[in-house]
Amino acid sequence: MTSERKIATNRLNAKRSTGPKTKAGKAKSSRNARQHGLSRLKAEGDANFSPLTSAIAAGLAQQYSSLNMDDLVRTNLWLGRIQQARHDMLVALLECPSPKLARRLAGLERYERPVRAAQRRVLKRWLEQG
Repeated sequence: MTSERKIATNRLNAKRSTGPKTKAGKAKSSRNARQHGLSRLKAEGDANFSPLTSAIAAGLAQQYSSLNMDDLVRTNLWLGRIQQARHDMLVALLECPSPKLARRLAGLERYERPVRAAQRRVLKRWLEQG
């Protein structure tokens, strides 16, 4: 059972932890998830989407469904974005070493792992079709 003292302390801390109060603070905290742009999940609006689709389709000997093609293009675009973000962070880390930047660089795996898994699923579907 939690003591009364601990409950009172938690309530007091909760009253103080309500987020930013000023407009500047709110504006800054609203950008917290957009440090590198990888949290945006829309590839269709990307200028590279259509040319990459054409290039992949031209390189394939067999016809595959456009859904699979779009999935493959989407995963390749995402991997390219992640690699570009990693490159930019490495350059910044070399220019000005910082523990915070090193942690952010390590955190890119959070985005890369599910994209690689999606890419494997698409390729596996293609192998099963062909």
